[in-house]
Amino acid sequence: MFSRSYDNQITQAAYMGNKSKIDHTSLQHGFFQFTFPHTWKAIVAWVIAFMMFLAAGLFLMFSLDIPDVPPVSEAISIDNLDEIDEDDEVDLGQGWDGGTGTFVTMDVVIEQGVLVHGYWTLDSDGENCTDHTDEYDNAVITVKPISGGDSFTLGWHDKLGSEVNTVNRNCPGYDDWYIAEGDVVKLFMVQEDGELSMLSVGAEGLKIGERTDREDAQRVGLAITIVASLIMMYNTPTSMSNDIKKLRERWGNSPFVHGTPGNLQSAIGPIRSIDESDWVLPPPGLETWPDNPYQSNEENVLIEEHPNVIGTPHPATFTLFSINGIVFVFTSIWLASDLLARHGDDFHQWAGQILRVVIIIFTLTWTYFAWKKWKLMHNILDTPSSRVRSVAAGAAELVGQVRPAPTGTIDLQVGGYPEFQVQGVVAYRWKEEEYVCTRDNDGNESCSWESRRSDSNSTRFMLHDGTGGILVEPDTWDEVNMGDQLYNWQSGNWRWTVWVLAAGDPVYCLGRVESRTNADKEEGLDVAIPNSHLVVRGNKDIGMQVHLHRGTEISILSNLRSTTESIVMPLIMLTFSAIPFIW
Repeated sequence: MFSRSYDNQITQAAYMGNKSKIDHTSLQHGFFQFTFPHTWKAIVAWVIAFMMFLAAGLFLMFSLDIPDVPPVSEAISIDNLDEIDEDDEVDLGQGWDGGTGTFVTMDVVIEQGVLVHGYWTLDSDGENCTDHTDEYDNAVITVKPISGGDSFTLGWHDKLGSEVNTVNRNCPGYDDWYIAEGDVVKLFMVQEDGELSMLSVGAEGLKIGERTDREDAQRVGLAITIVASLIMMYNTPTSMSNDIKKLRERWGNSPFVHGTPGNLQSAIGPIRSIDESDWVLPPPGLETWPDNPYQSNEENVLIEEHPNVIGTPHPATFTLFSINGIVFVFTSIWLASDLLARHGDDFHQWAGQILRVVIIIFTLTWTYFAWKKWKLMHNILDTPSSRVRSVAAGAAELVGQVRPAPTGTIDLQVGGYPEFQVQGVVAYRWKEEEYVCTRDNDGNESCSWESRRSDSNSTRFMLHDGTGGILVEPDTWDEVNMGDQLYNWQSGNWRWTVWVLAAGDPVYCLGRVESRTNADKEEGLDVAIPNSHLVVRGNKDIGMQVHLHRGTEISILSNLRSTTESIVMPLIMLTFSAIPFIW
């Protein structure tokens, strides 16, 4: 059993007596703001992304030392070495040792030497077969042009190594094979400073393969950049989330409040850990609550976290989220266009075709979900927050503090166990799980938590914004968002997890305000207070969204991004993603 005293009352009372208004500029961000992660998961993701950016840079630097080989189609086809003409020399360009050279192709027969050795092996159980194709980077062969002419000897270029295009074989079922003496092959060669070396070989009747080593190193760097920027983008918080987190962490949570108005005490049960649905500013302490739950607080002013007090937050126009989104889309477009437009084999073409489709799907998905989230956030922003004291019947947005209704709060025993007691609750959900391990036919064990029982319930509560309290019926909403779990207990292979909305919590309500019937009004109700005649329900009007969240509008909007980041940037990226289709 958990028992807590109301330790923070004195601290909160002192704060309430000397509080100053929030600095509005802390939630009004400008054109750009660095938004660094503030959770360990996001920090680790950023570290991984930075390491990937570094690896991409290393691949780029490494590629600069790889010779830039032209397409095979640009080489000169010759029948013998005497046809190599100085007039055909070209500047070798980047990655070479400088100077000029001549790129040629020739059909030859191997007179001496081995280029490839192919074979297959079985594993220790004699079941799984593996193909092996050994190409020898240090191979030196003697060849003779098939059209006649003198034989000559050459090896692979020392900066590139071997590249032999051969027929694919599937084991088992063939003997060891070689590309060696007596085989006719097609050579792609470069003569540099009078020295001849092989760049690529087409064997067994296949065409000569392209040498795209330099391009492939750059493409790997681009691919790593794409993944790194996506990781950075996904783990970049909004510009307001960090500021709101800092404000929220200035104090700890207090115990819930249990009982009925005028007869309240600190609740028994676990104290909530601070999460993203908690108060951003210190809430009104128990000592400020009037005995009449419909009546205003003594100061008769709105709670400080009310939207009418702090105004509408404005996130930064640009953050690292949009910058990494731009990097992701443009590097993806670059890579897809490069794969499709520059020389390469069938794999490069296939990868380019797939990538350009992925870009379109990603940007469409990004645009759709960004629009949905933007619409939800601006539905909240564009709906004026009403004051309880002056709220009228009809659709309304209310923000305040959960307080007990005249009927009181729930004394919850999770799973029916007295030792798992939580007092002060107005809405709850719990589940009981068992840790179960099973084995499959191969004897492999897998374990997971499996649900055994669950329950949920709610009771009426008061939403109080400082100007007065209004009755709320949470069971008229399809869902009550209670934020993170309150607590979980574990005993052996069993655990019990509970989520609650409780007295003292912040609450955001978007619903319909209706008049209470006389039968619904409690005895002794002060009818002189207008809001005592009203109740808030989650009945949906046509075209109206309804929400009941733990947290205030600031908490809900902590994930808000600017319209530029949410809508404009995805639309621009969607437009640019069509480039690989017209390249």
